[in-house]
Amino acid sequence: MDPKTRTLLLNAHPASLILGVGAVMAGLTASVIRGGITFFPALMTLLFVMFLQISGNLYHGFLDYRYNAGANISGMGDRDSRSNNSSRVALMKIVADAISILAVTTGLALFSFVGWIGAAYLAVIVLILYFYLGGPYPIVRTKWSIVVTFILFGPVAVSGTAIVQMPESSEWLPVIVYSIINGLMAANAHIAVQYLRYKEDLTNGVDTLVTSKGGGFTRFIYLGNTLIVSAILIIRPTAVEYVSHWVGIGVALILMVSSVWVFAHMNGDPTKVSRMIRSVTMEQYILLIIVLLCINLIAFDDFQFNFIQLI
Repeated sequence: MDPKTRTLLLNAHPASLILGVGAVMAGLTASVIRGGITFFPALMTLLFVMFLQISGNLYHGFLDYRYNAGANISGMGDRDSRSNNSSRVALMKIVADAISILAVTTGLALFSFVGWIGAAYLAVIVLILYFYLGGPYPIVRTKWSIVVTFILFGPVAVSGTAIVQMPESSEWLPVIVYSIINGLMAANAHIAVQYLRYKEDLTNGVDTLVTSKGGGFTRFIYLGNTLIVSAILIIRPTAVEYVSHWVGIGVALILMVSSVWVFAHMNGDPTKVSRMIRSVTMEQYILLIIVLLCINLIAFDDFQFNFIQLI
């Protein structure tokens, strides 16, 4: 692969986009319960989240290298040839700017649906992303990063998606429920990445939850997050009339059994179990996204296609 392309792909972190997709699916599922989905805003929300996430990741890589953010250079592809990759860093900034323009464009499309509420949400998201990925000391390098991950991919993204669909609705219980579900699963996905990057973060002095507290402590947070999600899926405090109750119980059991198995391995050497933990965690998250997607597709009759909005 071309070195510039490799640098862009590594710093764009395409695998992380699944978190954004999950947040949108959760928000749309809450909207199904609230009354239905409008197709065009749903599409624009998905594109907006993906563009914003990619540009944020690329800016993080750029700031990481250019300004030595957080006192340690981390997340930069091909670090062995830093002295010769200034052109790659410049290209990363250019691509980040270009994708940011796409994010703003899709954001303007959403603005027509929610007005200044959407502008306020955008300001909050940009502010969070700045302190999370940029700033003088990115939160992503600290033990508090999974808290921000929960907030960003849970309450902020899920409620934002739901508001785009139905800004006038006063039914917030489905939004709260799915914010918790997606936020906790996203936090677990972040923990899995910290295990994957453990050796590198330890070498660079990055103070993540895993490097500072160790697997013996972190695994209880991981398991606790899954148990909360599983309990919600089983108890179901808000009705999802499109899916059988047994589907929620089945997904909950899969999540609990697989998480207990991961829990049993998380206390070992992070470098030996990291790929297994990440694989299982991402499979759990994909399973949840598939279930949410099915809820939206089964509710197809409630989709409101307004092609006038496309003009």
